[in-house]
Amino acid sequence: MAIPRKGSRRLVVGHTSYRWNVTPDDEPGVGVVVELEDSPRQRLVGWVEHGVVVSPGRVRVMVEDALTQGWNPSNPGPDYRLEFYQRWKKEF
Repeated sequence: MAIPRKGSRRLVVGHTSYRWNVTPDDEPGVGVVVELEDSPRQRLVGWVEHGVVVSPGRVRVMVEDALTQGWNPSNPGPDYRLEFYQRWKKEF
């Protein structure tokens, strides 16, 4: 299911456009969902601890890290999940 445009934000990493939003009621923290803006396929789902501000800079780091770890957003498949880790805690 694609992220609705209403309530989501646009992010460009490299030459690729993504849409992302925050799902505040997820566990184990605050969920961040990212997918390609055009023709979304595999979504990225990551979590940060409650109380951490989710900024575009943080989401950019999440996308860059997921891409280096093997996330391929143009391939169909189940959500690509990332757990919170210390690098996302830095201020952006």
